[in-house]
Amino acid sequence: MGQTARETDDIADDFRFLSAPAHPMTARLVAYWHEKCQGRPRPERSDIVPRDILQLLPNTVIYDVLDGGADFRVRVFGTALVELVGEERTGMRVSEFGGRCNPPTNADAVRRRWMNSMSMCYETGAPAYVTGLMSSSRRSFITFHGVSCPLGNENGKPAHMFGLMVPEL
Repeated sequence: MGQTARETDDIADDFRFLSAPAHPMTARLVAYWHEKCQGRPRPERSDIVPRDILQLLPNTVIYDVLDGGADFRVRVFGTALVELVGEERTGMRVSEFGGRCNPPTNADAVRRRWMNSMSMCYETGAPAYVTGLMSSSRRSFITFHGVSCPLGNENGKPAHMFGLMVPEL
């Protein structure tokens, strides 16, 4: 039996920010990010070395900041993320997320969640930690954890974002 529109809205509203990582993989990515800062406010994109974080790569994402943080384009979208969200997002803008998910999802909630997370990270210049239930009614039993970390410097603001999303097991 499918969920009602109200139940789907409740799932979409479950998204929330956290003050610290709540999953070992998000904590590991943030520790790596801090290591790469080397006394700077944030590392450069070129400081991220994939072989250093092989176990995290399937769940990682790298974005370019567009239009002063008005949108973000995905450069890298890990294979585990494609399976988790049901959509290949490499090359997409956050404003385009959710339209081709399999199983179908609440595209507005997906876009709002990712945009809120990225915007928080962009504005504060610090990692943003999030959690919630998956927005697909067929996966609404899955709790996810995520983090977005700023990279680079463009007029005092991040030029890129580096993040991770992982299901709670």
